[in-house]
Amino acid sequence: MTLIASAELQELAFRLCMSTEPVPGHALLLDALRREGGPDFAPRLSRGGWYRPGRIIDRDGRCVADDALGWLEAAWEDAGEDGEALAERLRTQGYHLTREQGTSHYLVALRGKAPTDYLQLEIEVLQEVISHPLGGCNRPADSVEALLERPAGLPPPQPLNKPRYNCRRLTDISAYIARIANQPGSRAPVLRFLDDWARASAGQHRHFCDHWVLALAEHLDRYRQIRYGAVPVAARTPTWTGHDNARGTALAQQLHDFDCAAGYGFAWYFHMVSGRRVPRTIPALVYADLNDGLAYLPQRDIALVNDWVRTPYSI
Repeated sequence: MTLIASAELQELAFRLCMSTEPVPGHALLLDALRREGGPDFAPRLSRGGWYRPGRIIDRDGRCVADDALGWLEAAWEDAGEDGEALAERLRTQGYHLTREQGTSHYLVALRGKAPTDYLQLEIEVLQEVISHPLGGCNRPADSVEALLERPAGLPPPQPLNKPRYNCRRLTDISAYIARIANQPGSRAPVLRFLDDWARASAGQHRHFCDHWVLALAEHLDRYRQIRYGAVPVAARTPTWTGHDNARGTALAQQLHDFDCAAGYGFAWYFHMVSGRRVPRTIPALVYADLNDGLAYLPQRDIALVNDWVRTPYSI
């Protein structure tokens, strides 16, 4: 149970991320949050392999620019968009580009039984590394993006600093989904997805955030109004190994095997709707089996299959 207000909790999360050293499983951060009155967060999903441009440093490691992208864009304009001349100047000056290599982590804390009754904490583990010398590529630079691109065949990037946390955001998912529901216009697919979870057999036994997180996004529409969006992302993504045209007992076994790999019942349906890891032809085959009197699903799930066949959707 949350013991402090959301605004205070967000400030606490930012402060602790700045002062806590990352460790696998985030035990130090989670313990610090609990000690200061925060809820019990649990790691749910990690997504790595991404990076963003960092700084520009000289050959002695001194910082030339904190914002590599902005500095290079200005230098590109000053050089009259002459990539060859700019690359030669950068190479002569011995400038290097650093990268912020990152992994995003989603942590969740339950607040109630409804699918949206949880807090979602998004943090990043960042490490600055030396990516490559600027202007050192054999081919001419035809854009700023080409200068930022790390040439193939280089040794692994050299770490400059220890890994550190960056607190991206703390979200009350119930309030966030309410914003989406209150937006004018068409019904967002994520609303039906969450409603399906609440109706399904899965939602009777497991909480939504036991197996999913929400990738949140905001943008301005053509009227300069903020639009909120969310896409479900599975914490575990089993591989569908079934045959697309199986029927009857064979199909039931395939669905059961997928559900076991995912860790909960009726998982195949939610992975079919979001991510399409399960073929979208499967509900029609299940529906045909049901009409033939083969009932291998709970009644709750049968109702969702029938609804989807009448009005399919995806995210």
